Amino acid sequence: MDLRIRFLAHLEACRPDTVFYSGLVGLAGAVLTNPDAGFPLLFSAWLTPTLAWIASLYGGDYFDRDLDAQAKPQRPIPSGRMRAETAKNLMIAYIGAGALIAVIVNPRTIALAVLAAAFGIAYARYLKGHGLWGNISRGLPTAAALLFGSMTVQPLPLPELVPLALMFWIHDSGSNLLGALCDRDGDRAGGYFTYPVRRGDEATVRALAWFYGLWVGILALWPLTVTVDPAVYWPGALTCAALGAVSLLSVSRAPRPIPRPVGLKAHEIVVAERIILASFITASTGQLALALLVACPSLALTVLARHLMRPRYEPARRP
Repeated sequence: MDLRIRFLAHLEACRPDTVFYSGLVGLAGAVLTNPDAGFPLLFSAWLTPTLAWIASLYGGDYFDRDLDAQAKPQRPIPSGRMRAETAKNLMIAYIGAGALIAVIVNPRTIALAVLAAAFGIAYARYLKGHGLWGNISRGLPTAAALLFGSMTVQPLPLPELVPLALMFWIHDSGSNLLGALCDRDGDRAGGYFTYPVRRGDEATVRALAWFYGLWVGILALWPLTVTVDPAVYWPGALTCAALGAVSLLSVSRAPRPIPRPVGLKAHEIVVAERIILASFITASTGQLALALLVACPSLALTVLARHLMRPRYEPARRP
């Protein structure tokens, strides 16, 4: 097979419009714990969750290959551009590479690495089709990424980060639920009983509103327990809350059943918003230059990749 076709297949599998986020969360955990940590530790805090995220994407393609054959035949495996065995092997390789770095940096982090990997695989293999439990399980690895980042610079995670980890968990659970809303029709045809398939659009929007209210509430209350730069924190928090509200309102006001393009647009807003979310928290510790250095290219590449990859994710359908 042509190398260009193989390269594009793996690029699609790695979802360049989502791959930067998890590492930014890990970096935030490290900087919040020790703003003066050296580059090797900060890089490890960013790299390991990124490897785990890529592993989960390959795993998702591997375990969803039968569903994708019906709902998304353009995806790398059902289209024949990537072998299922290749996706499985790469999932294992990325998990192993991340676990190796985790052990070298801090052997205690292996517990978080195992937990995140277990929930990521459980979601792809078993929980995706079990309603809201699947969405909640998919949000846990991001919470683990924040705590892992903290443990790259000290033996145990900073206790003050636990509420923030819960905030990221809730935020990503809602983000995953919104993605399930976009995939509702394909999941129904494939026999995956996700929450939107089980409960319908109205219940899904209500659940999205609950997720939104919870993570925004924690984001607003968290500075009461820690010291942050209010000139950076509050504008960033308000920006993320506003973007999340725009996303939520777009699906709330949409006709029923909610059209897939509306859900996709709402999800695009969240994809950009969470890059800002992870980055401004890092900046609020006084590390504004570091946050901008990482966040600006991450956000630019995320938006660009979303634009360029959309035709591959959503190819034009012929009658």
